[in-house]
This record gives sequence, C-alpha cells and structure tokens, in this order.
Amino acid sequence: MTLADVARQAGVSSATASRVFGRPDMVGAETRAIVIEAADRLGYVANSTARALAMGSSGLLGLVVPQLSSSYFAPLISAVQSEVERSGFELIIVDSRGCPESEIEIARRLRGRVDGIIFASPRSPGAALAEAARAFPVVTVNRELPDIDSVSVDVIAGLTELCELLITAGHRTIAYLGGPPGSISDDGRFLTARTVIGDNGGEVLRFGPVEPTVSAGAESLSMLQEAGVHAVIAYNALVAHGLMFAAATVGARVPDDLAVAAVDDLIDIGLGLPSLTAITQPMGEAGSRAGRMLVGQAARPSGTDPDTRARTIQHLVLPSTLVIGETC
Repeated sequence: MTLADVARQAGVSSATASRVFGRPDMVGAETRAIVIEAADRLGYVANSTARALAMGSSGLLGLVVPQLSSSYFAPLISAVQSEVERSGFELIIVDSRGCPESEIEIARRLRGRVDGIIFASPRSPGAALAEAARAFPVVTVNRELPDIDSVSVDVIAGLTELCELLITAGHRTIAYLGGPPGSISDDGRFLTARTVIGDNGGEVLRFGPVEPTVSAGAESLSMLQEAGVHAVIAYNALVAHGLMFAAATVGARVPDDLAVAAVDDLIDIGLGLPSLTAITQPMGEAGSRAGRMLVGQAARPSGTDPDTRARTIQHLVLPSTLVIGETC
C-alpha cells in the first residue's frame, strides 16, 4: 500500500496526500480528515512522527518520576509504557531527581512536544501542577489534587494494621526509616504511624532520609542500635532487606531481637520475598490505570475546551494489603 493509493482513494493529488503527513498546516482540516480516513481504510501506515503531525498531535506522552533507580517505580514505569504503546503513543520517561523545581521545568520543556504527562509521586506545589494541567492533559500518581485526574494507592489501612500488629507484639518504641526528602507520601506515612502508635501508648522515632537501596538499609542498623529500638518500619523493601542482612552479620535475630516490616514489597517486580512483613502496593495496576487515563485525555480531538475536563475528573484509589511474614 502506497501513498499514491491513499491519494486515489481520497480523491486528492499525491502532493496533497504527502502534505497531509508532512506539512499538515498547509492542508485544510476537512481534506486532512478525508486523507487520514482513506489511509486507515486502506491500512496505510505513515511513520509515527508524520502521522502524529497529521492528526494534530505529537504522538508522544511523558512520564516524570522522582527516581528512576528506585525499585518502587519499576512496575509503574513498565505498565505505563505498555499501556501508552498499546494505544499507539510513544513514551518519554524523565527523572526529576526528586526536585520540585525540576518537575516544573520538565513540564515547561515538554510543553508542545508531548500530548500529556503523568507525574509519579510529584512534589511540586499544587498550583504549579494545576497550571501544567491547563496547558495539556496531566495525570498524577499518589497525589490527589482537585482538578487533575489521579491514581493513588491507599496504604493507610495496611499501615494502620501493621502498627497495631507491632503494638500487640509488645513494642512501644518503633523506628520509622523514611525517605526520600520532600516526599509528600512519606510524610503522610510517618504521620499515620505516629498517630496510630501514639494512640496506643507508644512512640515513633523517625530516621532518615534513607536511600532506597540494600546498602543504605544495612548502614541504618548502627543508628537504630544506638537508639535502642527493637522494631522498625522501613519505607522501602530494599531498605528492609538491607537492614535484615546487617542484623544477621552481627548476630541479631529477626524478629526476636529486631522486628522488621516494610511499607512496600518487591512482589510487583518479580522479586517477592514472602518472609518479609510488608504492605503490597499494586504499582503495576496503578501504572496501567494512569496510562489509560492519560491516553483517554490525549486522544480527545484538538480544540476540546479544557474547561470540560473539570466535569470528568477521576480520582481512583487502589487498595493495599498487609502481608504478615516472619519478620515481625
């Protein structure tokens, strides 16, 4: 199937058909629509860039994450990419390095180059994200704002259950290994733990920020020992496993000498270690849902009144599950 066949089917010259996919600004909207319809009917596929131009879009979507190296975001990234590619888009992934100013700068830089952006666990002010959403479609993950579509994972129920489990086991002073700095989700998790444990006569000591790595978890053991705590909630499963490894090297028994739990696990990336007490978060599903939300917005015809988005805002909350292993 050639471009000449498309031109004949559409009743236009080959030059006009060529301009539709190469210089769509030189062709009227009605003629563009006729040529594109003919191409679809005949199964003609132009290169993705040319077709995107003809359709009045870039054909690209963006995903901004605070840390590409974090295992927490791996299933999210994979699921988003699968979803947008299945829908005919391409994905640009950008690491903001956890910097709010960088997030906004990335949004400005990508404006006009992408048809929409997913911000994973964004740390920028709500007003700045709302401004970006007025320029192009935006979906947030693990951050709910009034006028922006979002997908969140509810860890509150699981974390509450975890804190009550530790209290029932007799722990009254519990460490929270937190991170990274500026994380709104991390602040919320710590406040939940402090409230639940405090209401039951205990206290939470916050340590960190801790990098989401095994080595950082191992290095945390000494400060926990100095504080005299015997129960730890780590914000990241790799941190928890590093902590347990370090404990084993010095002869400390888990859970007898040190109870360890994590606010996420490694199951979603195929590295599940069921002996760890952890809160399972469906980040792969969150990525798929966020990808579908963004594709749904980006696929709207150009010229759609952005104010209509306010009538169709979606806030999807996925449940988490506490899996009780052998470490508490």
